[in-house]
Amino acid sequence: MISESLKDSSPSPFQSKAWLDNCGADCSLVFHSSKNKGDCAVARVSLKGIHTLITPPWALDCGFTGSIKTYCELNDFWLNQPEYLKVIDLPPCSDIEKSLSSFAIKNNTSSRFRIKWRHTRQLDLTKKLTSNRGKQVRRAAKEDINCSLVNNWNMVSSLHKESRLRKEINLNPQQLDKLLAAISQESYSFAVEAVNKNGQCIASGGFIMLDSNTCLYAFGGQIRGPQSAIASVAMLAKAMDIAIEKGANIFDFGGSEDPGVDRFYKEFGAKRVKKARLIYVVWWLKPIIRFIRPDLIA
Repeated sequence: MISESLKDSSPSPFQSKAWLDNCGADCSLVFHSSKNKGDCAVARVSLKGIHTLITPPWALDCGFTGSIKTYCELNDFWLNQPEYLKVIDLPPCSDIEKSLSSFAIKNNTSSRFRIKWRHTRQLDLTKKLTSNRGKQVRRAAKEDINCSLVNNWNMVSSLHKESRLRKEINLNPQQLDKLLAAISQESYSFAVEAVNKNGQCIASGGFIMLDSNTCLYAFGGQIRGPQSAIASVAMLAKAMDIAIEKGANIFDFGGSEDPGVDRFYKEFGAKRVKKARLIYVVWWLKPIIRFIRPDLIA
C-alpha cells in the first residue's frame, strides 16, 4: 500500500503506520497542513467496483486535528480527489474554542457534501461510575470474574468478529486479524479480558489512546450468557482504570446505532456527543448507491 501526503510529510494521525498499512485500503492519503497546523487520513477502496474515498477501514473517524481553517482546507482537498463517492467520518464534536463544534461543521462544510449526524458516547473519567455500574463491578468480583491487562489480542479479535456477525455487519476476518496483530504492538494500544472462574474469557476489549486525554473502546465483544453483562461492565471498568493511569480523562465508547448498546453505554453516565459523516455522491451514481447503500442517500 502506498501512503501519499499533501504538502509536508507527516506522522499518521493514527499515531503510526500500523493502522494505515494493515487496514486493507488500496491506498491511504495523509493530509498535513503546515500553514494551518492540522492533519487527517482517508483511504481509497473499492465499494462493489466503485472507487471510493472513505474513513480508513476499521477506524471510527478520519483522525482530524487542527483548526476550522484547516477543516476548510481539507474540504477542498477531499473534493479535489477523483473518487465519485466520498464518505468521511469526522471526530466527535468539541466545544473547545476554535475547534470543530457542530456549529462550525454546519457553517464551514462545503455545500457539495451532505452532512449526516451520528453520535458517540463519552464518559468523564474524573467522575465516579454510576451506582448501578459500581454494583455490577462488585458483583462480577464476587462471581470470580477476573479482569486483567493482556498482551495477546486473539480473544479481542474473536469476540469482535462474533459481535459483528451477530449484528450482520460485513466482515473481513483475515484483514481484522492482520490489523489487530499490528496495532497490538503499538504503545498507544492495550487489551483487557474478563475471565470467569473456569478460566474462560467471556468479554474482551481492545482500546486505543487517541491522544493524552482520550481513550477509545475500538474493538471487542462478549460471549452471550448469564454473566456476559456484568463481565462486560467489569472489563470496561478495568480499561477505564488503565486509561486513567495512562493520563486519560475521557473514555469514548465509540458509539453505536443499536439502541440497546447505546443505552448500555449511557448507563455508565456517558454523555451523547455529536459526530458528522460527510457524504458526496456524484449525481449519476446516486441510483446505484441508493440500491447498494441506501444509508448514504438522503
